[in-house]
Amino acid sequence: MNCFHYKILSVFIISLSLFTFPTNAKEYSSEIGTLWNFTVSKQINRINLQIQQNVWTLGKYYERYMPIAVVSYTAVPKYLKLNALYYYMNQQTAPNIYKNRHRYQLGATFSYPVHRFSLSLNSRFESTYTIGTAKPSNKWRNKILLSYTIPDTRWTPFIHTDIFLFLNGKQSGELDRIWYDAGVEYRIDKKNSIECKVREEHLMSKTPQQLNTFISLGYKLKL
Repeated sequence: MNCFHYKILSVFIISLSLFTFPTNAKEYSSEIGTLWNFTVSKQINRINLQIQQNVWTLGKYYERYMPIAVVSYTAVPKYLKLNALYYYMNQQTAPNIYKNRHRYQLGATFSYPVHRFSLSLNSRFESTYTIGTAKPSNKWRNKILLSYTIPDTRWTPFIHTDIFLFLNGKQSGELDRIWYDAGVEYRIDKKNSIECKVREEHLMSKTPQQLNTFISLGYKLKL
């Protein structure tokens, strides 16, 4: 890897740290949860179809059951993908309170492969409709991801940050939350892989703010 590539990666890491590091010392609450998911995908020329099943827990709550359907189109190989996603969520928000939501996302993923590194930005408009509520909750999400394929192994460690910004309502223009993920993917073979990660969630839109920790395990199958 040449000096130019090293400079790009260094600027990315420094910028990411400065942008996402909590700036104010405040009172926080915290919980520990789990993320479980199973993903099936199929590549058809430039189109990728994906279905994912998710079950999340947080503290003593079941938190959510969330199937996701994804369609991605490779506009520029290696560099640009266009994405459309649909989520259904059955979510527990308090003791004995469950909400059903429909979520839609439209966005693009910009990637920059550098030797065994991969740097990408996934920018998405998100709209969530809660059954029984008149207005949707709209957000702008930006996920910055850096991964590295270890030579002569099946391991790919990664880190990424997902930033949520409110686009409507009383909190429009304010940060909702930030996810900090660190983990590794292990390729069993060409079609099967396992992903393990830890997520730190900084939830700013609640009082007191929350700092939650999630342990995640996922299985991926390519058809």
